[in-house]
Amino acid sequence: MYEEIMKNLKQQLTYTELEEIKRHNIHLGIFREPYLTYILDGKKTIESRFSKKKILPYDQISQEDIVIVKKSSGNVMAYFTIKKLLFFDLAKIPIDEIRIRYNKQLYVEDNFWIIKKNSNYATLIFIDKIVKLKPFPIDKKGMQTWVKLKNENKI
Repeated sequence: MYEEIMKNLKQQLTYTELEEIKRHNIHLGIFREPYLTYILDGKKTIESRFSKKKILPYDQISQEDIVIVKKSSGNVMAYFTIKKLLFFDLAKIPIDEIRIRYNKQLYVEDNFWIIKKNSNYATLIFIDKIVKLKPFPIDKKGMQTWVKLKNENKI
């Protein structure tokens, strides 16, 4: 997938922009509506991932990493850099604390918190610069909603 994404980015970005991306770890995030549109419109400034187990991206991403934004069952739509990250063990920090503090930036409905109440871990990803792309397909198989892409060109 990495090569496929880089080939498409090469067609849309300047040489300098592409080289900057190559200097960072790259992740593929799968986004459902309406949250994808909220991110692209700048309304949702923090992406969250809640889970029962310590799975990607929990504690496996870094500030300034690049996240390729793919629509669930659709095309790659954009990418963004990570401004800041917070990781929570929900046995130590109640989920309600996260809701109270970050609900506005997460831009989620109230039922989101009901659905996520049995999670054990949370990752909050503060979105820095989002770059919209001309949508393109990639060959992604499987149900994972987060994939760390191999970045052989990282300097």
